[in-house]
Amino acid sequence: MRGRSFVLGVALVAAAVSVAADQFPQQRPLAPTPPEGQRVVPFFDGFYENADGSVVLSFGYSNLNATEVVEIPLGPNNFIEPKEFDGRQPTSFPPVTGGGPTGSRRDRERGVFTVIIPPKYTGDVVWTLRHAGQTHKVPGRTKTGAYGLRWPMAMGSIPPLVGFTASTMTGRGPMGVESAAMQATVGVPLPLTIWAKDDSQRDAEMEGGVQFKSRGPARPAINIKWYKHSGPGPVTFDPVTSGLKELEGSTSSMATFTQAGSYVLRVRVDNFGRPDTSAGNQCCWTNGYARVTVK
Repeated sequence: MRGRSFVLGVALVAAAVSVAADQFPQQRPLAPTPPEGQRVVPFFDGFYENADGSVVLSFGYSNLNATEVVEIPLGPNNFIEPKEFDGRQPTSFPPVTGGGPTGSRRDRERGVFTVIIPPKYTGDVVWTLRHAGQTHKVPGRTKTGAYGLRWPMAMGSIPPLVGFTASTMTGRGPMGVESAAMQATVGVPLPLTIWAKDDSQRDAEMEGGVQFKSRGPARPAINIKWYKHSGPGPVTFDPVTSGLKELEGSTSSMATFTQAGSYVLRVRVDNFGRPDTSAGNQCCWTNGYARVTVK
């Protein structure tokens, strides 16, 4: 009897384990994320208040694809409501890389474009993206102060002044500055020059006689990166990124188009090499937008 009880007990335990295994299947190792076909999601980054009572809403995006540049033209798959605010959003969503010269991956691109809402406007501004069988919406709103944005940062950094000429360095922050209309020809490189000045009033931090030396390896004082914001075909930039060693100066790139049409190019000018700024927060960069007609 004692032996039969032992065998019966073992059988009952085995049966229980079998039932438990059926109810709670073993976890399998996670498969690698495919480099293409992943979702693209709009983000609301926050708002800035203007002295006249109007408000600037700042938007960005996340592209989980490792290599795929996702194109979503304006229309039923890429729109902003109310319709009066539609049209400034990007149609090109490259994979998101680091803010500095290393090119490391980041979670998302912040402050890609802005929408200005008039004083006393109380409704939401909703950006919708549809891609890879998924629909994502994000409302831009000012109903909570938690989304309020401002500068300077802890040690005094603010967005650089930016212009497409030395005399038009008036853009600052995500709203940025627009160039005069440009003309280009398919296959013929278009020269692009951007002027920038970092006029931050920073706390004095002396390291070896150099004021406010950045942490780690030496980095440019100002970083410049070019993007295709919208347009019908690919755009290549040479170079796509560059840097200024000084706190004021200019740098140039060449943009080459493969298809005719209307384009908007975006340049991001930042001082992410400073200890109190980075690509992961809402300071400190300025957008520049160049409208180009390509024939």
